[in-house]
This record gives sequence, C-alpha cells and structure tokens, in this order.
Amino acid sequence: MTVFSKTFCKIAALMMALCLVASCLVACGGKEIKLTVNDMGEKTEITSKTGTTVAQALKDADITLGEKDETDPASDTKLTEDIKEILVKRYAKVTVVYGDQKKEVEMVGGTVADAIKEADLTKDKNVTSDVPETDYLKDGMTIKLTKGVKVSLTVDGETKEYTAAEGTTVKDFLAAQKIKLGENDEVSEKLDAPVTDGMKLVVKRVEYKEETKKEEVDYKTEEQYSDSMATGESKVSQEGVKGEKEVTYKVKYVDGKEDSREKVKETVTKEPVNKIVVYGSKTASDNNSGGSNDSDNSGGVGDSGSDDSGSGGDSAGSERTVVSKQAVPNCDDGSHGYYVITYSDGSVEYEEY
Repeated sequence: MTVFSKTFCKIAALMMALCLVASCLVACGGKEIKLTVNDMGEKTEITSKTGTTVAQALKDADITLGEKDETDPASDTKLTEDIKEILVKRYAKVTVVYGDQKKEVEMVGGTVADAIKEADLTKDKNVTSDVPETDYLKDGMTIKLTKGVKVSLTVDGETKEYTAAEGTTVKDFLAAQKIKLGENDEVSEKLDAPVTDGMKLVVKRVEYKEETKKEEVDYKTEEQYSDSMATGESKVSQEGVKGEKEVTYKVKYVDGKEDSREKVKETVTKEPVNKIVVYGSKTASDNNSGGSNDSDNSGGVGDSGSDDSGSGGDSAGSERTVVSKQAVPNCDDGSHGYYVITYSDGSVEYEEY
C-alpha cells in the first residue's frame, strides 16, 4: 500500500468517526429547553430538546393531536431556543341555533364569538349566547342565541355595557358577570326583577364599622339669688368645667366613603362641673325699711298713727325675696326646662323656660 493510500484511509476513517459523533448527538437530542403549550386556553409547562419536532414534543408530554387539529408552529417544525410556546388549535364542529334557524360551523381554534359570526343567522347585534363568547369551541357544542337587551352595570368604580338575554333576572345577570355580592351590598334593582333594555344597574359596596371617639360634655349654668347683694349685681361663685364622654357610633361606608353614622353607646368618663352665677335680690325698700320704722315710731301717739306704723312694719316685714333660682333642663341641649325658685319665706315656685 502506498503512502497516498494510507493517508486516504486515515482521512476516511476520521470522517466516519465525525459522522458517528454527529449521529450520536442527533440521536441523543440537543440542548434541553422549557416551553409552554397553550391548548385552547389551558397552559402546560413542558421540557424538550432543540431539534425535536413540535409533534414529537407534544407526544412526549402526553398531549394528543387529533387528525384535524393544528399547531403553531406547525407540527413538523423543529424546536429551537427561540420557540417559547406551542399553540394547539383544536378542530370543532358546532351547531348555532337562533329561533327556528340552525347552522353547523366547522372551525379550527375558534371561539364562540367566531362561530356566531360565521353562522351569520341574524343581523341584530343585540343577541346573546347561552355560552360565554370568549370560550373556545368544543367539538359537538350547541350554541343557542336569543334576543338580548342592553344593560349598563356600575360596580367597583367602573361602568360597562353588556348584552343580556331577554328575561334574565338581575341576580342571574350579576352571576354571569361574576359579580359577588357582600352581605350588606346594595343593588339599585330587585334581584328577582328581569333585566330590561337600557337598564342601569348600580351595585354599591356597603360596609359597617363601629368607631369610638372622645367628646366633650358641656356644663350647665345654675342661677342663684342672694339678698346680700343689690339687684342688678352678679358674680360667678363657681366656674364651669366641661366633662368628657366616650361615644360609640355605627358608621355606614358606601364604596369606601362614609355615608351615615348612628350613635349606639355613650359613657360619661368625667362628669362636668356646673357654673354657678349669683344675682343680687336686695331692693331699695329693704335698705330703707329700718329708717321708715324709726320715723313711724317717732310720730304721733294716737291710735290711728300707731295702727299705720304697725301696718307699715308688717308690710315691709312680710315682703319676700328670691333666695335661689336653679335651672333644671328637661332636654339634652338644655334649651327647655324649668326654674326652681326659692323665696326668703321658705316658699318654692316653678317657672318654665
């Protein structure tokens, strides 16, 4: 064997070895990758390898393709690191019904809305389906269309327009829109009322809370009278001091804002001290009563003079004066009540104010 022949044999052997290595790499698979399979809205995370076909990757993940099903990328596409998702489009033959009309529709990867559009059974846009229009089609599905009504719904700070089946109750309509009502929530219409065209539904989120706060208690003003002070004079014998109380309210919040509050409990923690004002009740006749008696006694000694003097003395002595006048309120704000008036002769009278 010549040198050339030996060299050629070595090169050939090397080439065969490289081919075997390449074949081995292909057989063992490429780099491991992770991707998402979106099967008509249901997402699954799978692991495969670069160089594997889409069909084989789905088979390895136990995801079966029907004869008329499609994928994106196509089933014979080999996976690369750039492919992050495989979309599976299922074939479905469905029936769309509107009144006495019926039509079969075949689609791959379509939604209920797509099938309704394809069937084209009515030009009326105010129709509604018994199946959510965003749902993907399933083979053998029947979609029933009915005349619909336009309904406006305001809830949680948003207002949206919907089409509802004629005759649907408010309760069922809210359930269809996945609106959950709290125990205290309020709806602008009765739940068992049917929705009507142009209806504006408003859902108010209502919450009740108990809040306790400290508040002042006003003091009252008492009036007293003293004959040791002249009429027209007054003085404060005791300053008033406000008290303190704890008040508990039941507060109603509507959509997060205070709507009303109701007092449910009140406890006085510090009693107020009333203000006392003393008013003078001494008159000028009280001041001169002593001099008048002396004058009368120094007068004539006749019977009539003696009688007049005695009569005048009795009159002055029997004149009563106000000793105290205390206000007794009969309402919370003290605007109504009565006075207890005590006189110098011990008698008591009551006067409303």
